[in-house]
Amino acid sequence: MKKLILLFFSFLYLALPAQQLINNKGNRNQSYPVVTETNPEIVNLINQVSQDSIESHIRYMQGFIRNGESPAALIVQNWLVDHFESYGYEDISIHYFNYNSQQLDAGNVVVVKKGTEFPDEYIIISSHYDSWGDPGADDNASGTAGVLECARLLKDFPTKRSIIFVPFGAHELCVCNGSISFAQKCATENMNIIALFLMDMIGWFPPENPNTIMASGYSSISKALFEYYQQTANTYIPSIPTIRFSFGDMQSDNFPFNKYEYPALYIGDIEYLDLHPCYHRDCDTLGDGVNRLDLAEAFVQAVLAATAELANAWLPPQNLSACSGIGKITVSWDSSGESNSYKVYRNNTFLEEVIENFYVDYNVKLGEKYEYYVVDLSSAPSNKDEITFVAPLQLPYSNDFSVSKYGFEQSDWVLRYAGRSTLCNTGGSAYFSDNYLSIAELDWFPIPNNAENISIRFRWRGVINGYLNTVYYYCPIPIHNAGMWFEVTTDRKTWHKLAYISGKDSGWEAYNFSLNDYKGSDFFQARFRLESNGSQDRTFTKIIYITDVEVGYDLGVEDTKEKLSYISSFYFTPNPASSHINIVTNQPEPYHISIYDMTGRVIFAQDGFIDGVLYMSHLRSGHYLLVASTKQHRVARKLVIH
Repeated sequence: MKKLILLFFSFLYLALPAQQLINNKGNRNQSYPVVTETNPEIVNLINQVSQDSIESHIRYMQGFIRNGESPAALIVQNWLVDHFESYGYEDISIHYFNYNSQQLDAGNVVVVKKGTEFPDEYIIISSHYDSWGDPGADDNASGTAGVLECARLLKDFPTKRSIIFVPFGAHELCVCNGSISFAQKCATENMNIIALFLMDMIGWFPPENPNTIMASGYSSISKALFEYYQQTANTYIPSIPTIRFSFGDMQSDNFPFNKYEYPALYIGDIEYLDLHPCYHRDCDTLGDGVNRLDLAEAFVQAVLAATAELANAWLPPQNLSACSGIGKITVSWDSSGESNSYKVYRNNTFLEEVIENFYVDYNVKLGEKYEYYVVDLSSAPSNKDEITFVAPLQLPYSNDFSVSKYGFEQSDWVLRYAGRSTLCNTGGSAYFSDNYLSIAELDWFPIPNNAENISIRFRWRGVINGYLNTVYYYCPIPIHNAGMWFEVTTDRKTWHKLAYISGKDSGWEAYNFSLNDYKGSDFFQARFRLESNGSQDRTFTKIIYITDVEVGYDLGVEDTKEKLSYISSFYFTPNPASSHINIVTNQPEPYHISIYDMTGRVIFAQDGFIDGVLYMSHLRSGHYLLVASTKQHRVARKLVIH
């Protein structure tokens, strides 16, 4: 796929079927070791990379037009199996998948080297072995030759973690068909993939450019992996610097893994792809399509070094998260099994050294934002987690966003009227120079054990569309590289995916989810995550409106438009206030008014209130929650008193 401008029906701009919603853990918060010195054993390993072997493999594969549906693809698949067997691998399988509702004869070649200590932690080295309809020496016999060379040299190299070698099939059929199917398999099995290195086009460089570089791209999910890879590559191969693509991410067989929140890098020097004279042409052969075997060798060395270091590394603490509580923030992380103490940092300031894998911070203030991370004896930091300390929401909670965004922590979401008041994230159609990520988090609350039929619901309308969301005329499956996930968590480590939203909806669509599975949670949080994978030459349209967010008991799943609008005009002025406010609900019957402080205590209550003035001169300055309720409904708004 890469930067090829594919033909499509631009007028087929409809709401697309949701991608397969797999509730896998992913590893978007994976943290990596810091590599500043070379390991002599790894230096010896990468010095064994053979240009002759790489050239020989490319020469064989370029003799076949390896279209994914062709007999030639099956021939090359079997040839790959023979090579892996000749290296001594026994755990070899073919992962088959469908195209046009038919299983292809040639599939993904999957080879597993089991780790000795952490066999369920996986590093993947991959490529695609099919071609567009040309000899495909650079695209992508070169990357596949690199996978073979890595497998040959790593066979007898001891590793604590498992390594999977996967030349994918049918990349050029329907945009990464083979890797999409394999990524779905990995996510369904909730595999712990800590890194994927994809080699795709590693053998061409502009002859007129005197400064050879190796390039890679990453999505927001893979930023930490890129930083690790770049540092390792520059440590072991300093003569050819590794840089990031100037245009951001590159969408290839790394892209499906990013969609399931696995860190995955595109590795290949297509920084100058527009200058490549043989890309997807008959001249993509050794000499014209592959003109720099020394560059291909360097790419293989970089992937080898990064894999060998990571496969045996002492990883820094993983999955750090910070959760609010009553008067405290609890920071926790996964024990590494190799550390006996951890240094805790808040806003880059050292707090304390602890022996447990958690820390409770009582020195926090409401409304303040804090960022935490820890460091163990590996000297590499964990992932960071940023949190604004807030008091728990009081249930039932509802917000139609006619007055404020109370209850939501967000960066670039605003209030906007779109037929009704909404929480809005909009930018229109634009070219983004990097991947887009925006999160709106609902404030936390506990769910008691005795909760009955608790649920959460909201409405949305808008447009979420990415380059690959368009339906291609020859492509039988929808591909999504831009969308919004509605997710919930009880620990801020694992976010459970409840809905995926993409495409276009001109009307209001209602979503309702039971939270009964989360009863007894001391901490519960929900969020909207809007994310795209792409680069500046990919159009990403986002116009999202969210309204009528409500959490409560016995909400039901019926259309709730009338019920939600029953008291949804609730507002008061002024805000901030001093001695009094004027409350308006347009509610014809008397209702109940309550005021809560930020610890959740009721400090004022009045039954039988009718729209009008409420005097509050007895209240101190601060932040409060004003609640209007009837037997049918309850609406909360934030109140500030000066």
